[in-house]
Amino acid sequence: MQLNTKTVGITIRRLRIRKGITLEDVAARASLSPITVRALELGRGSTITTLLKVLSAIDEVGFVVSWMEKSNEINPMQALRDSRKQTLEPKRVSRKLNLK
Repeated sequence: MQLNTKTVGITIRRLRIRKGITLEDVAARASLSPITVRALELGRGSTITTLLKVLSAIDEVGFVVSWMEKSNEINPMQALRDSRKQTLEPKRVSRKLNLK
């Protein structure tokens, strides 16, 4: 299993839904904005502090330990840094202007 922000986010969202906790409730319990929690769930990047606050809010702090036992990654912090360095594919193509 590869550790990346998208996979972590999807897993956290599934855990939250399985427990029947709304995104707004998680945000309130974690003292975060709903936008921040949603960004984490969508895999758009986050901090370790935010991750731990959300996991604590849904009572799943043990998730980190079990994830690391299953992970093939040697260093979780390096995996997080590497995932942020990936180049993003362009969202659109702009037309070059013909300036004569």
